[in-house]
Amino acid sequence: MNRTVTIAEDEVKKWNLNMPDEMLGAVSNRFKLLGEPMRLKILRILCEREHTVPEIVKKVNASQANISKHLTLMYDNGVVTRRKEGLKCYYHIADESIVYACYLTSKSVIENLQYRLNWVQKANSTLLSEMTEPPV
Repeated sequence: MNRTVTIAEDEVKKWNLNMPDEMLGAVSNRFKLLGEPMRLKILRILCEREHTVPEIVKKVNASQANISKHLTLMYDNGVVTRRKEGLKCYYHIADESIVYACYLTSKSVIENLQYRLNWVQKANSTLLSEMTEPPV
């Protein structure tokens, strides 16, 4: 993944205005799919390269049944795909837009936390200066 993606604001607005109601369910399901931390861990691992279930199990320290359940759900929803090589099954990301969505969301979360931290630090500084000022 070494490419630049540009999203124009007017494209986003046009998409929002033109998205049919029937599409909302599919979009909601995609967000639900990403709403599970274990699936995000699996995606993070698959960003490196394709992996087998045992490799993923080892990296996330989870049971094979748990990882297989998540991979099946992700496969059924078109997020990952798989290829068989002998007895091994390799999983990789099928829809890179998921990776971009995770990146944009992570970036937004960090920016929001930074804003809140700055606000708390400013409020704390104001309170401390008021407490140390001599009474008038």
